[in-house]
Amino acid sequence: MKKQIKPGSWPSPLTASMLAQSGNENMWSQVVGDDLWWDEMRPSEGGRTLVVSRNHGDLLQGSWNAATQVHEYGGLSWLGVIREGNPSLFFVNKADQRIYLTSIGAQPQPFSPVTPEDEIHRYAEMISVGSEIWCVREKHVNGVVTRALVAVGENGIRVLDDQSHFYAHLRVSQNGSQLAWVCWEHPQMPWDGTEIKVARIVDGSLDDIHVVAGGIDESCLGPEWSKEGILYYISDTSGWWNLWSVDTEGHRKHIVVDESEWGYPLWWLGFRFIQVLEDGRILSSRGPVDARKFTIIDPASGTFIDVDSPLTNFEPSISAGNGKGYAFGGNSSITSELVEIDLATLKTTTVFASKSPIDAKYFPTPHEITALRPDGRKVYAILHPATHPDFEPSEKTPLMVVVHGGPTAHSPATLSMKYSYFTSRGISVVDVNYGGSTGYGREYRNLLRGQWGIVDREDVIAVVDSLIATNTVDAQKILIRGGSAGGFTVLNVLVNSDRFAAGASYYGVADCTALAVDTHDFESRYLDSMIGKYPEDAALYIERSPLMHADRLTSPLIIFQGLDDKVVPPAQSEAFRDVCVSKGIKYEYFPFEGEGHGFQKASSIITSYEAEMKFYGEVLGFTPNLG
Repeated sequence: MKKQIKPGSWPSPLTASMLAQSGNENMWSQVVGDDLWWDEMRPSEGGRTLVVSRNHGDLLQGSWNAATQVHEYGGLSWLGVIREGNPSLFFVNKADQRIYLTSIGAQPQPFSPVTPEDEIHRYAEMISVGSEIWCVREKHVNGVVTRALVAVGENGIRVLDDQSHFYAHLRVSQNGSQLAWVCWEHPQMPWDGTEIKVARIVDGSLDDIHVVAGGIDESCLGPEWSKEGILYYISDTSGWWNLWSVDTEGHRKHIVVDESEWGYPLWWLGFRFIQVLEDGRILSSRGPVDARKFTIIDPASGTFIDVDSPLTNFEPSISAGNGKGYAFGGNSSITSELVEIDLATLKTTTVFASKSPIDAKYFPTPHEITALRPDGRKVYAILHPATHPDFEPSEKTPLMVVVHGGPTAHSPATLSMKYSYFTSRGISVVDVNYGGSTGYGREYRNLLRGQWGIVDREDVIAVVDSLIATNTVDAQKILIRGGSAGGFTVLNVLVNSDRFAAGASYYGVADCTALAVDTHDFESRYLDSMIGKYPEDAALYIERSPLMHADRLTSPLIIFQGLDDKVVPPAQSEAFRDVCVSKGIKYEYFPFEGEGHGFQKASSIITSYEAEMKFYGEVLGFTPNLG
């Protein structure tokens, strides 16, 4: 029989140190010859990203860190190739953002040229073309940011195309005669509208550049070539990111009509949504937020088969080779697993899985729930109930509301070790996929257009009210946390609602006007669609800014901020810290040296989680057992 004890004070074996040590992040894999490589971001090693070989282990020793900073968010920062019969690794080193080349057991050597002292050059989306690396180059000169498709070789850099402001997804046709890529312009974001362009490759240069798909109201992603020169890609023109093709005559075809998502917002460069296999079939993943599947498509008939797998979520970074397919995924009991699919038998095996630091009996089973707004529209959320094998609540549990960042993103129904830190101590967690989130089609994604600060706030309240109505959570012990755009919603909710006992803002947006004039290039026009044009709609920016209504703040607030953050500069968090000081509101403020937009160092992760838990205990009247 379980013992009853005050929620929040349950003794959990999951410590903040374990979170940091087990918090390796994986996204990309690649078949290189007869080997398989993947990347690991390791908080235990200062947050550096390594490339790992199945056959040889870590390929980067010492302080080397494979991390590009293109768009500030980065993405795929490495490429495995076979050069002169040997496996070789190209990677972007975080410290200087140059491209380096190494082979197994060798010391990395610079491949891209030295950057002029008054400029910043960054690289991403690398592909191998002959002896060169073709990629996206981002250049910063006197505060002006430009991008281009470039060829990097031993003789320096050649510009292939510089007519677009943003580039992604470079793909050379299988016969080497054509290059396809995705591009877009301000004020579009890549989930609003992109174009796919194709050019002929003539003597190493691009000729006859033309648009084959996309536009300002169609998001096209991830082009991939077939042997016959057909270009397959993802488009949301049907209302969902589905599989399409365009043939050599320019005829477009909707390959699979499916009311589920096959794509993902381009917050990072390097995603791969589809792989054209040797036999002409296509490997992809599809499905709802809580039940994605690997799928194999016959493009000729438009039929597909979902691969049987226990995983319910896959990262948008599929790779294939040697008769096998690969992707990272998770489910309600696995945070991250690299799965291998035999493309002949469709049988799956595990390459490796993240190791759980504690017994699985302490983990909740996350599942999707829905709430109805007063206007009847559905709001989606993922519930992680408070769970412990030895204890049950002596009273209704507190509820922690999590607001994901982006805001054009979503949270899957998979095990989160970070949420388990709270659920195993007696605090239920609900992760809200408010209007504007991806995974539910373009119509749902567009709900935030012109409504940021309204729809997200109202949807959070709708989910909270729905859970209170179930009589399972304590209406007086509702907490809210979020980072970046999620932090904006946290602050906005706290100054517009009295339902919340306390909040935690991780590098949250406080002043929309300041964000519009002082953020990085990638998102510098993001608010055009979510609020309005600036400065024409300056009054709306003032109205939507939590800082402008901070006089209404009454809830205790804990704030975390990376001092190297270029996306949401520290001044945003400092402004709300100063409000708390002037109003005499209980608060804590934690600035972290050397951290940017998202914490990667183990010390930062440990400090923030322990401080947040202690803060909630002080507010709600329990003593957390931090282990």
